[in-house]
Amino acid sequence: MGDAPDPENVDWNDPDACPFCGARLPDGGAGFVDHADANPDCQARFEEWRENVAGDIGGEWSG
Repeated sequence: MGDAPDPENVDWNDPDACPFCGARLPDGGAGFVDHADANPDCQARFEEWRENVAGDIGGEWSG
């Protein structure tokens, strides 16, 4: 997927698309979790993104 968003500059403005590969999601909440579980590349990119922002969120992170 050549049009995949840059993992360093993730844009979460479209809840109907995976921010890592651009795939359309049936549901922006649970649909993203299901999509990431079924797509190891997106799961890995999500984990990397989450690690990068964890320090910014501190104790508020519940994911």
